[in-house]
Amino acid sequence: MNRRVYRRLPSTHLIDESDIYGRAADKERVVEILLSQNMGCRNQLPMDVIAVTGMGGMGKTTLARLVYEDLKMKDHFQHKAWVCVSEEFDVDCVTKAILQSLSCPTEQDFHSNQSKLEETLKGKRFFLVLDDVWNANCQIWEVFTAPLRQVAPQSKILITTRNKIVAEVMCCAFTYPLKPLQDGDCWNLFAKYAFNNQPDAVGPDLVRIGKEIIKKCGGLPLAIKTLGSLLHIKLSFQHWNKILKSELWALSEDHSNIVPSLRLSYHYLPSNLKRCFAYCSIFPKDYDIDKNVLVQLWTANGLVYPIQRSTSLEETGDEIFKDLESRSFFEPSERGGNYFIMHDLLNDLAKSVAGEFFVLLDAAQTQDMSTKTRYFSYTRCKSDNVDIFEKVLKCHQLRSFIQFGDAGIGDDIMSRLFQLKYIRQLSFRGSQNLRSLTHGISNLKHLHYLDLSYSSVKKLPNSICSLINLQTLKLRDCDRLTELPSNFYKLINLRHLDLEDCGIQKMPRHMGKLKKLQTMNMFVLAKKGGPNIKELGAFNHLTGSLTISNMEHVSDATNMREANLKEKELDKLTLWYRGVSYSLEEAQRQEHILEVVEPSQSVKKLTVEGYRGTKFPKWLSGVAHFLPNLVSLSLSSCFYCVSLPPVGQLPSLQELTIHGFSGVKVIGEEFYGNGSLIAQPSLLYLRFSNMREWEEWDVCHEGASFPCLEKLEMWCCPRLTKSLPQHLPCLKKLDISGCGNLEATLPKSSSMEMLSLSNCRKISVKYIPTWSISDVLPPLHDLSLWRCLAMESLLQGGMLSSLQRLTIGWCSKVIACGREWGLHELLSLKQLYISDDVMEWFLEEERLLPPNLQSLLFGCCDKLRRINHRGLVHLHSLTSLSFYDCPSMSFEGMPKEEALPPSLSHLTIGYGCPLLRERCEKEKGPDWPKIAHIPHLHIE
Repeated sequence: MNRRVYRRLPSTHLIDESDIYGRAADKERVVEILLSQNMGCRNQLPMDVIAVTGMGGMGKTTLARLVYEDLKMKDHFQHKAWVCVSEEFDVDCVTKAILQSLSCPTEQDFHSNQSKLEETLKGKRFFLVLDDVWNANCQIWEVFTAPLRQVAPQSKILITTRNKIVAEVMCCAFTYPLKPLQDGDCWNLFAKYAFNNQPDAVGPDLVRIGKEIIKKCGGLPLAIKTLGSLLHIKLSFQHWNKILKSELWALSEDHSNIVPSLRLSYHYLPSNLKRCFAYCSIFPKDYDIDKNVLVQLWTANGLVYPIQRSTSLEETGDEIFKDLESRSFFEPSERGGNYFIMHDLLNDLAKSVAGEFFVLLDAAQTQDMSTKTRYFSYTRCKSDNVDIFEKVLKCHQLRSFIQFGDAGIGDDIMSRLFQLKYIRQLSFRGSQNLRSLTHGISNLKHLHYLDLSYSSVKKLPNSICSLINLQTLKLRDCDRLTELPSNFYKLINLRHLDLEDCGIQKMPRHMGKLKKLQTMNMFVLAKKGGPNIKELGAFNHLTGSLTISNMEHVSDATNMREANLKEKELDKLTLWYRGVSYSLEEAQRQEHILEVVEPSQSVKKLTVEGYRGTKFPKWLSGVAHFLPNLVSLSLSSCFYCVSLPPVGQLPSLQELTIHGFSGVKVIGEEFYGNGSLIAQPSLLYLRFSNMREWEEWDVCHEGASFPCLEKLEMWCCPRLTKSLPQHLPCLKKLDISGCGNLEATLPKSSSMEMLSLSNCRKISVKYIPTWSISDVLPPLHDLSLWRCLAMESLLQGGMLSSLQRLTIGWCSKVIACGREWGLHELLSLKQLYISDDVMEWFLEEERLLPPNLQSLLFGCCDKLRRINHRGLVHLHSLTSLSFYDCPSMSFEGMPKEEALPPSLSHLTIGYGCPLLRERCEKEKGPDWPKIAHIPHLHIE
């Protein structure tokens, strides 16, 4: 579980506008504002800040999502980022979140991250959404925006906030107050959740009462949605009329700080759902809640009671969660998967009903804790507050201690917490100061849940094995922990064991005695002293993900068969071989053992890495009754296989990665399978990499293979010479790198958006499909040519009509015929990046570049000395000009005035440009007068 502030809105997340009512006009207006010219800087930034304001539950975040995903925004801005800020505006965390959204690695040092962000966004048109801002501290805002002072003009920040003062502190150029929904939109939203959009299917009495009820919701979308979900549970006149006339409507919202409709929704929950919902008060606002973890926490606290013996605790907890979600108490997180969030108002409701028994403290707070506190959670801000832990230790009846985010809890505090003998849940997740557990942990006889993930723990004491009530143990990413205690098998009630990315080198014996295990994502074998693979057979209820490490230590096929993977409802299986030795006998043994593995039909993702056999088992053949649900297959470092498995008939396969098959020379018929169906019918992504002996791709079933393929990558296949699939109608991205001998016509696709050719020295223009005016031209917007020595010119035939980004690196023949590029006709081109070690003079003629070009970058141009300024003056949209590693470059010979386009706002002179740096020295260099007018100069 990670705090929402640490991550970005994924670019693949699309909001379903059919679920949104009454916000179309708001969306269009906000988009119009964001795409307009800057209104004038009330701040020191080259970007306007726009605020959407309104009370909680009004739909500010929903509106921001609609705007964020609008196609016009995507086309207008070069970079976008979304960060949920919430109550604490942590500048460090928000800065990291933006960097992550730009696919930039982050550092521990705050100043390094700020510098990196400034460099990344310099000269770029940037759109940032800061959702749910509360902090009105102008000094925090000034520190945060420091790296944004060199973005391109027309960049924008959109904030959502309940507090109008925040908008003033941020010097917003425009504040958009979001109003309640109109009556018609309120009814449509209510009808969707209460009647499944079929109000005519119920009696007129319910329709009449429903319209009276929504009048009480004040036009708040959240209130309408939640109440509609509640009423949908029981479509009876008596029930609806009881809710309409409930006294809870009369309670003042100001008095309780809870919207009456939400309080009603809680009031009518069944008692078991009430308990589980109240427990959620331990989570900070805007927190991504992992549904599976939440169910484990509920279970550990005894909040889940199976109704039937045949139903497990996890299944019962899952049903409770689904019930709460169906009532709109949870909504899916943008993070996807099993992650959900609670709206702030529902979080407030949970805290209100939880009372003094539940406490969520922030390290910056000093409020007193009641000794009656049973459930405690802790959010670290800047530093630890020792007083907080002193207060915790006085809560002798404490049942739960959970920390969120990185915390500084060390061995001393941890050992003192072990004195709280009624503890059922302990989470030290992210405690890098925690290196060992004391034997005092054995005092916690009631402990059900222990999370040490992302800590520095090196060893678990044997005394931990006396915790016979322990249900969940999480050791994820404890990379210093190399072994488990020898008596680990005594934890007979253990249900969940998380060892992902843990440093465990072997597991103890008798693991098979842990018969209640539901999830265990890692099973590590050893040559001696570890468990036998057949012990997996005892885990009859194992689900989820499983990695079997050191598969080479499985010595007997009978033992492998007794592991009984076929009967386990796994959705992800990884078979990991680590050994490097090879013999014919070893190869045959591994082949025989892999043949009897036979995973469950439920497996969706399968990885086999380091396998030393020469052939693959029958269960990987794509026959209908094998692996019908497999979506992703990765086969890696199988050095001795002489052919690929016949995976062509796997009906659901969408992603296929083949890496490190040194023994494969030809890919042919066997790859497609021998069935009569279309080969690879569902495949979307195909990657070949490090295929050093691969010589030929025998394209069988041309026209009947890869009908849905969208992305094809081929990396480091130096011997591949000919034949590529030609009929790939859905292909959007083609990336070929390190295929130096390839001489084959590239696929022709009307869907092509990105083409990248790197270190392909024999591919020339004749191998690139041509397009006539009568053809449906591909929407190619990104073209990269890198060290393609035979490429003599750019692509012709209209294929570049939609091009937005062009990279040409060390393609000397292409560079030499610049006048024949036809770039001036590419009106969509916005970015041009050039690298070359021969070119001395750029733009020998005028008007070779397209007039709409915005960014021009030269990198590693060893001999470049001059740029013809006459070839730039017509570029009225050019805002960014950059040089990196151009040691001979200078602006010598350019006129002192109008040497560069007046639109230029950013000039970067990066590393490796000593002459340019010297001549552009402020106030002193001879070229300084030519650049002094540029607002944003960055000279390294």
